[in-house]
Amino acid sequence: MENDNFRYAGEFEKQEAVIICWADVPCSAAGYDVWKVLVQIIKNIVTEVDVYVNCGIEGSISRCKKVLQRGGIDIEKIHFTQFEDELHWARDYGPDILVDDCGNKRLVHFNFDGYGMYDSEDPIAVMAKRFSAQMAAALGCTDRIESSLVTEGGDKEFNGAGVCMAIEDTEVRKRNPSHTREQIEAEYKRLLNLKKVIWLPKAAYEDEDIFDGPLDIVDGEAVYRSLSANGHIDEMCRFVGENTILLAEVTEEEAQKLPSARITKERLDQAYEILSQEMDCKGKPFRIIRMPVPEPIYFTARPGDHIYESWQMFMEDIPKGHDMNDESPFPEGEIRMQPALSYCNFLIANGVVLGQKYWEEGLPQAIKEKDIRARQVLETAFPDRNVIMIHATALNILGGGIHCMTKNIPW
Repeated sequence: MENDNFRYAGEFEKQEAVIICWADVPCSAAGYDVWKVLVQIIKNIVTEVDVYVNCGIEGSISRCKKVLQRGGIDIEKIHFTQFEDELHWARDYGPDILVDDCGNKRLVHFNFDGYGMYDSEDPIAVMAKRFSAQMAAALGCTDRIESSLVTEGGDKEFNGAGVCMAIEDTEVRKRNPSHTREQIEAEYKRLLNLKKVIWLPKAAYEDEDIFDGPLDIVDGEAVYRSLSANGHIDEMCRFVGENTILLAEVTEEEAQKLPSARITKERLDQAYEILSQEMDCKGKPFRIIRMPVPEPIYFTARPGDHIYESWQMFMEDIPKGHDMNDESPFPEGEIRMQPALSYCNFLIANGVVLGQKYWEEGLPQAIKEKDIRARQVLETAFPDRNVIMIHATALNILGGGIHCMTKNIPW
């Protein structure tokens, strides 16, 4: 049944809808307004696709509607759902829907383990998996294939013509350690009707496990990842066309400034070497466009901040008690953090592309220059679409971004 005409469409193809899981978190840290970002996302896609907003926390739907109305959005144009959800990352456990040439839809129902933090039988993980099926049914998709593999939407990129890219370290070692790469690849080909899986070795270093220890030492102070997806491809590499790939790039100069930048550069250089030797299913080499990485931005998480309290909660689940994975002590008091910054974490929704930007008054000019370059890259990749850049730091603090918060449903 699997190997028929169903396929996973590229995000750059025609889209029917975008799903957003409403984060019932007004601010991720002091001064970082999450709801303001969500309003901007919805406002800029509501004329392009059907927008489904799931309010999964009890009472959140009324709060969400008030915020959207204050933001000038006609809520009559929004499809609201109320399926239980505590994580708000639609990209990762939202429905993976295949389409065929006749407009039929099929759900591929994967397992989820909370980015390697939980067992797939944990109530949070079960809730997320249940959400996928519930939302698919709300979209009129009841045809379903089950899979025991653990994976997230943010770690798979599709060109819509038989090719998928994924991070090997994430999909094998971190999510499915009892499977070999070959077994996972065979399952992807069976379920998703793929002809080729391109494996990139590792994700960007800043997107590793938040409890691996300090990301960098800056001015003598340890800097930690605020939250992360623990190894996703959409932070560093995207299909922007059937034969075109956008890949992040760290320069030699940037690699000399921070150890984290040096490690990420090594990984991105490896990815480039692999991709430059690959071909699509028609035997054509891929066109590779390079995207700059953002300048580092640091903030201090303090008691009372959502991100600070999240860390205290997660600390209780660390097997070694108060030690990080590198055996360094868990930070006490205020915590210096870097958000999950990326220019690759953009959303494509028919006529618009929503990118992330970071410069605000008072920040270094270098950040503004990077924002401008990133926009220019997106405009080069999408010459016929309207590129809109949104301040996304508030979302990034929560471990993801605009792409992570949304899920495309193909036409």
